[in-house]
Amino acid sequence: MEFGKKRKVAVVTGHSCDYVRLKSVLEEIEKHPALEYILVVVGSHLLERYGTTIRHIQADGFRVDKTIYTIIEGETPTTMAKSTGLSAIELATYFEDAKPDIVLILGEHFEVFSAALTAALMNIPVAHARGGEVTGTIDESLRHAITKLAHIHFPATEKSRERIIKMGEDSERVFLVGCPSVDSLLSVRKLGKQELFSHPELDPATKPSGQRPLDPSQPFLLLIQHPVTTEYGEAYAQIQETLAAVKELDVQTIMLWPNPDAGSELIVKGVRHFLLKNPMPKLYAYKRFPSEVFINLMRETDCFITNSSSGPSEACYFGTPVVNVGTRQNGRERGKNLVDAGYKKDEIVAAARRQLAHGKYEPEHLYGEPPVAKKMADILATVDLSNVQKKLAY
Repeated sequence: MEFGKKRKVAVVTGHSCDYVRLKSVLEEIEKHPALEYILVVVGSHLLERYGTTIRHIQADGFRVDKTIYTIIEGETPTTMAKSTGLSAIELATYFEDAKPDIVLILGEHFEVFSAALTAALMNIPVAHARGGEVTGTIDESLRHAITKLAHIHFPATEKSRERIIKMGEDSERVFLVGCPSVDSLLSVRKLGKQELFSHPELDPATKPSGQRPLDPSQPFLLLIQHPVTTEYGEAYAQIQETLAAVKELDVQTIMLWPNPDAGSELIVKGVRHFLLKNPMPKLYAYKRFPSEVFINLMRETDCFITNSSSGPSEACYFGTPVVNVGTRQNGRERGKNLVDAGYKKDEIVAAARRQLAHGKYEPEHLYGEPPVAKKMADILATVDLSNVQKKLAY
């Protein structure tokens, strides 16, 4: 690297989940004397129906260098494939202009795969966080494909590090740092339920007409259910079973809308159709929350019913009881705070009642310890970028 020249790290974020985890890395890159970031915001961040979460990024004080609309309407396997191709086309144009030294991505969403593929084809080194993990859905294939495209690896756990090396990656370029989300999980300002339920993002004005404000003196559930792409067509019935379970539990519930994977429209339709026939005054639906609000909801909830990766990989830091619904997180490393349930109402009810009766677990730090982001920034500033030629195995 030339003396005095900063490395340009293009950070690509496509939805709120990867942004929350990359937020601390952006902060460390911004502070690092040898680095500068280029922030590329794509995907659901830009769409109103997913909460226009670019506003959260801007509210956190980050400069957005490029916005790219990449989601093709429909949320089917076909449109997801087309969105992947559109992302690659648009990112290639931008990378050619911006000339980043490194492209940094996290996870395995289809926009992330597009960024990895595009950068690799353009001989730009790819740094990938949270590779080597095991789950269900098409994410499993995309994650490991990204690993073979990437040049620098930031796994969150020892098992993930071992898997990456077994896939033939150079052990000297696999850095066990943890997940950068733990920096935020353990440092965010704590909000008690009273303050949390008074937050502007939970303002009663955003709720359906006539719905009472959330009651901090009562228990509450946190609910997130994303589509399972390899079970496309089943999401409508799956979310209706979950809602039937929540209705039977009769506990106030904060629900977030799903991500834009294939099947998300079926979930939205399933929710709306269920509520037309089964009014649920204790169900409060929101699009997205800023990281401070979501982390505190995850900390304070009496039970987190979900198939999101935040269930196994983040709620363990608070000992929050989790019910993991269905197959989406099959194989993901998890703590004692998580119990599995199938898609049927009775299974979900039984698991949730067990977790509500248990209460908080002892926290487990399974995905690393702070400061993760600083370690990542130091590696990005010093790692050798001279050879982007990949091999089948090292």
